[in-house]
Amino acid sequence: MRAAIYHGAGRLTIEDLPDPVAGPGEIVIRTRACGICGTDLMQWYQDTRAPVVLGHEPVGDVVQAGEGASFALGDRVFVHHHVPCLECDLCRRGRDTLCESFRRTRIDPGGLAEMIRVPAENVALDVHCLPDGMTDEAGTLIEPLACILRGQRLAGVGEGSHVVIVGAGSMGLLEAEVATVIGATRVVVIEPDSARRPAARALGATVLPSCDPGAVRDALGGRLADQVVVCTHAHSAMNDALHLAGPAAVVQYFAPTPPGELVPLDLGAIFWREVELQSTYSAGPADTRDALAMLADGRVRAEGIITHHVPFDRVDDAFRLARSGGALKVVVDFG
Repeated sequence: MRAAIYHGAGRLTIEDLPDPVAGPGEIVIRTRACGICGTDLMQWYQDTRAPVVLGHEPVGDVVQAGEGASFALGDRVFVHHHVPCLECDLCRRGRDTLCESFRRTRIDPGGLAEMIRVPAENVALDVHCLPDGMTDEAGTLIEPLACILRGQRLAGVGEGSHVVIVGAGSMGLLEAEVATVIGATRVVVIEPDSARRPAARALGATVLPSCDPGAVRDALGGRLADQVVVCTHAHSAMNDALHLAGPAAVVQYFAPTPPGELVPLDLGAIFWREVELQSTYSAGPADTRDALAMLADGRVRAEGIITHHVPFDRVDDAFRLARSGGALKVVVDFG
């Protein structure tokens, strides 16, 4: 089989690797499509792992099923790249993405390969057949959508929430769509790039060009936000977001910065309002099930989020396009 191998410094090559073999409880899938995630583009993160096969948003067809695996040949499935143990203290506290098993379990060799071996733990907990009416491209959104669902649950987004999303990339747009679906009263999206604003408006959000507290207050009916979700690495936005949060609000940082990189934050701006700063990482099995259901019944739609499809043979072009900012979401198609 062929796989796209990342060597560091932005360099990718397509190389031949041995075909994987399913062991007991495992499956092997032939990949149909895989989305490119923002973390795939973070050179500071991926270079430390190179050489590595990137990609963790795959869908594919089961072509091998080991003894005891509960899937049949030909099943079209979503595969989650990590799964928790569901038994440790962190899992019992609802923080399953911090579980040691979650970090250890992973698909082999990665989503940007023609064939993927899925470990037995992942097969048992977080592999799901896609319904007939769901496209492959919608299936690639299950994992990122699940991450957003988990984050919004941690932040307390729900009926009556007034929410601000900072950044209208693919994740920011999904954040806005999900907040509306789960009952937010008002959603504001902050996006300085005028080319990206129409997609947010099409979701029904109020769109503003900057983190202006006065404009946000006007858009939210005379108050500041209950939840502010920051979907950008920009230091200025990470700080400006603090001024958009109302009393007892949550400011959630969805996009990471490199280890050791310090971001100046005006914490005095939030002290008297008891604003909580929060981060969120990945998604667990309950989140992926809910994400699959939302996509299957049309509450969340792939259209408008996925803007580009690139064949696997041109995977290097897919990464260049994603890095350029000229696309919202890029999906690699395996044909």
